Amino acid sequence: MNLCFLSLDYPSDHGGGGVGSQVRTMGRVLVRAGHQVTVIALATAGEPATSDDAGIRVHRVRPGNLHWYIYRMPGIGDLISLFVRELEYSSALYRQALSLHRLYAFDLIEGTETGAFWVAHRLKEVPLVIRLHGEHYTLHKYTPDLTLTAGIRLSRLLQRMSMRRARLLISPSRAHAREVSTELGSNCPPVEIIPNCVESPRILRYDAEGRDDATVLFAGRLEQCKAVPVLLAAAGHVLRECSSARFVLAGAPHPTLASGEIDALIRHHALDGHIELIGHVPREQLDWWYRRATICVLPSYYETFGISALEAMANGVPVVATSVGGLPEVVQHGVVGLLVAPGNAPALAEAILRLLKDPETRRQMGLAGLTRSRTDFDALGTTEKTVNAYGRILGR
Repeated sequence: MNLCFLSLDYPSDHGGGGVGSQVRTMGRVLVRAGHQVTVIALATAGEPATSDDAGIRVHRVRPGNLHWYIYRMPGIGDLISLFVRELEYSSALYRQALSLHRLYAFDLIEGTETGAFWVAHRLKEVPLVIRLHGEHYTLHKYTPDLTLTAGIRLSRLLQRMSMRRARLLISPSRAHAREVSTELGSNCPPVEIIPNCVESPRILRYDAEGRDDATVLFAGRLEQCKAVPVLLAAAGHVLRECSSARFVLAGAPHPTLASGEIDALIRHHALDGHIELIGHVPREQLDWWYRRATICVLPSYYETFGISALEAMANGVPVVATSVGGLPEVVQHGVVGLLVAPGNAPALAEAILRLLKDPETRRQMGLAGLTRSRTDFDALGTTEKTVNAYGRILGR
């Protein structure tokens, strides 16, 4: 098959998010299986317009930035900037997809909720699949102190129109499939459950050697949806009983949580000297942190899947997470980690302390997570399910 993926990002020396990492992981497996793979991703400064990544043709396009100027306009900015951004992203991806389709004759295009609008409405001769990764609308819906603004609702209107025109929606979890099916109602396309994955070469044998005794790792954007303030409050509770604990936060800043607010919370909970903010780190460096961590923690208010939980499991790290969205489908409570209620700092601290004080349970959970990542979330199996879904759409 000749496949095209639309992605908001794609891993490079300049960064990359979870969506781009999943596209690359699956794309490499598809190329090794003999398929042709083209990725169209939004570009940032310093990235080449075209490149070859282990056989994947990568094309990066620059979207317009009108939405940025609109955002800064008093009154109207917050109302329509995300709506305009959706149109700008979609337009840039569509123009490149149309040009490359004339060159390569794609059999199928896969996109995400964001950026598929014009492809869905104008490139009708190519079947469209949308893989659900989660968007502002759902995350804000479940996060206290964040509101569903008019801008978010207008942007989501375009995304719904795109999803309803897709031939198939792929959800990484049953929970998020139910969420989107309810949202789209009777006009919802078929939804198939195919979990996110990790590459087989990155799955290591379990090894407790080299791990820190009390390092708690958080990997994700520093934002309200990820409940970073709750994590910092829990860290304060943990340190009162385990003064040797260290918290490492690996993730880029986010507009929903100002750096000044994070600094204030660190001071308020007396975390100075016990917390390290390392920012966004490349994939290889993040793997190094996973291999050193004692525990990985995901205190989110909502997760479509929870890729950082899976990455931790693939490196033998027990996980403390919240029982929201798709996380319970990844983190089996009492087997590969512990689940707690969202927004509950004392409960989160109690679960962290329980594992910090019990190395044998950590070893057992780390081994169970390693095994589960290999058997249930390996890239080969996920890609095979995806190819089968594509084949049904194309009648093959």
